[in-house]
Amino acid sequence: MVKLNIYLREYKSSSEGIVWFSFYVKSERVHFSSKVRCEKKSWDKKKMIVKGSDLSYIDKNRVIENIRARINDVFVKYRLRNKTLTRDSFLRAYNRPSDYSTFFEFIKANKKNINFGNEVTTNYTHKTVLKKVEDYQPNLHFDDITEDWLNRYFIYLKKELKNNDNTIHKNLTIFKKYVLAAYKMGYMDENPFANFKIKRGTPSFTYLTEDELRILVDAYKAGVLEDKYHRTLEFFLFMCFSSLHVTDSRNITLEQYSDDSFVYYRVKNRNSKPEPIVIPLSEPLKMIVHNVVGTRKKGKIFQGLPADQTMNRFLKEIATELEINKHITHKSGRHTYATYFLSKTKDITALQEILGHSSLSETMIYAHVLDESKQEGVKCFDGFA
Repeated sequence: MVKLNIYLREYKSSSEGIVWFSFYVKSERVHFSSKVRCEKKSWDKKKMIVKGSDLSYIDKNRVIENIRARINDVFVKYRLRNKTLTRDSFLRAYNRPSDYSTFFEFIKANKKNINFGNEVTTNYTHKTVLKKVEDYQPNLHFDDITEDWLNRYFIYLKKELKNNDNTIHKNLTIFKKYVLAAYKMGYMDENPFANFKIKRGTPSFTYLTEDELRILVDAYKAGVLEDKYHRTLEFFLFMCFSSLHVTDSRNITLEQYSDDSFVYYRVKNRNSKPEPIVIPLSEPLKMIVHNVVGTRKKGKIFQGLPADQTMNRFLKEIATELEINKHITHKSGRHTYATYFLSKTKDITALQEILGHSSLSETMIYAHVLDESKQEGVKCFDGFA
């Protein structure tokens, strides 16, 4: 137990004083007021309590005892965790608004503030990421999260869960958001991410080549697939020629179309970046929309589609039937648009606007196309050899 000095700070111009606490942490003095007022004559200096002559002595002594217990509790917790307690770390621990038995209780109590403005899909991703952490260490406490712990968790994601570098980067980036929130709110003495670098892997994604895309378009035009596959392929090709994500494609309506373009707001950025994105209409995109809507003039273009997971399974089966040796999903549609557009135009700034990326760095994952173009471009000098 820490040696406490509880004393009455007296005032010459008054018959009463205020009870103060004083003690040392690593030779540094800590002292603060309990805000308990007491008559000088009612203070027991030896026992460090308010005497019974004070009408409120029971309540005042209860406050003093609670403060004493909170101080000792901080010392005990640090001792049990074999952590060094300093004056600053004591004050942070003591002044925390409340304590949580696990890091996940903190998240549960504060997630609304931490995630304010997030889209539903983003919150679902966060939930999945945090579930991984909880599966790894269900009773995770603030003090457990150190740089060494992050290294161990990185190895767990890599070797045990077989996550690739990009998935690990995404997981740790999301987890970092919650850790920094706890640190800023005073629940952690140190920022474990201060010297921990989250490594981003080389972006990898699946897209269709021009020949593979033509195979799918020909199969669609010919109508050789059974209805469930035909409708899935129709929806997938819409994404290939529009650049939209699956959620945006599901929500797009006829009211957003004009003769040569359509305007939409990305669901993902609806709160953080509510800016309209204009997509020019290509001929194949016009054809698909016409085939889907017929004579309808309003409402969603795509209606009654199966679940995303079901259509991804159908896409896999379509690829197998058409002898396309790639694992294509809905995401492959947007990647196909971006890759093909950039290979033909070399205009990465225009692509950034079409994709609705907030920064060019997001669009640069498709820069391999420009690298390939450079390699082809320099061949123009071969005739001088």
